[in-house]
Amino acid sequence: MTKSKKVFSFANYAREFDSHIRKSIPGYVELIRDCVNLSPRYVQPGTTVLDLGCSTGHLLAAVRRINRVGRSDVDYVGIDCEPGFKPYWDRLRAENLRCEVADARTRPFSNVSLSCSLFTMQFVRPADKKALLKRIHDGIVEGGALIIAEKTLAETPRLQDVLNSAYYDFKRRQGFSPQQILDKERSLRRLMTPWTEAELRIALSQVGFREINLFWSRLFFVGLLALK
Repeated sequence: MTKSKKVFSFANYAREFDSHIRKSIPGYVELIRDCVNLSPRYVQPGTTVLDLGCSTGHLLAAVRRINRVGRSDVDYVGIDCEPGFKPYWDRLRAENLRCEVADARTRPFSNVSLSCSLFTMQFVRPADKKALLKRIHDGIVEGGALIIAEKTLAETPRLQDVLNSAYYDFKRRQGFSPQQILDKERSLRRLMTPWTEAELRIALSQVGFREINLFWSRLFFVGLLALK
């Protein structure tokens, strides 16, 4: 009998997720720091800060900490489709902060001054990507922003090969074995639907974001700030 392949889920890494993602994405610590440092410019009183694909809620909690003085009436809401992260949410226990299991493709968004989406859109099926970005845009108030980070495709096969090699070298230095790297690559290949950076920029512009700027980049991982 052939063994059925285990379906990959980030919930399988929930107990050590923050450590796992730091070792999986080069410059992740700096990305989180930059997101937090950018947030005071866009978080507006009486609005909501939304984290799409919030995982353990660590980014949302950090954004709240830096913005809570002078903005006590802001709600901080994280959503994730994985219920395996719920034990982490129970530990947050912060005023005006909550996380919930929800599907970003259908959950309503409104009165949002800052929306964050870190490595979430790359797992949305192509037919739903632009519709979701449009819903995010329409839920953001004037002067608000979307911070989005994604693993992207290189513009050419040659560049993709070079960046893949550099990325695998990075993961080996983080302690991952060649078999672990290969197994995860095979699992994610069936789930990920990445864009090139150019395609991501075009989609953000088409749904209505007026200014889009790169603020973080490592290999084929990028972080963009999009303003409404």
